[in-house]
Amino acid sequence: MPDAVSIRIPSDGEPVVLRAASPAELPDPPSGAALHRAALTADGGLTACLACAHPELYTQKDFPRSLGIALVVVAAILAPFTYYVSLAVAALLDAILYVVAPNVVLCYTCHAEHRGFTPTPRHPSFDREIEERLLYGKKAVMGKPMREGGTADAPEPEH
Repeated sequence: MPDAVSIRIPSDGEPVVLRAASPAELPDPPSGAALHRAALTADGGLTACLACAHPELYTQKDFPRSLGIALVVVAAILAPFTYYVSLAVAALLDAILYVVAPNVVLCYTCHAEHRGFTPTPRHPSFDREIEERLLYGKKAVMGKPMREGGTADAPEPEH
């Protein structure tokens, strides 16, 4: 049976990957640190990061960027020989991959990757303003205050 949920926690050495059939069954990391299980909702969603308990999370497609770049590079190299049809095929493949690729929820502070959790509450896509405020604090250029309660069910960022 494939694992239903997993969390990948970055560390100084190899990242720690924890897998389980359900969020409640996730084991604690081998380092002795405990997961912040209070961040789990009753139906298996996330209100905060399980690794560091920070409430600022974002969602992105779980797809290797190097594969997407390789697809575009190959299409561009073949373009003169295919009367540029290869570029249209690459765009179509990219659109299909975008639709079928699952989402992964990432933490802004510790960069832990949460896979397979319930999509509610929904976390918006990456927001540069949140990252800037977390990195630079009061020195950040962006003037909006942090959201009360983190990113759970927050609107998409305005780009």
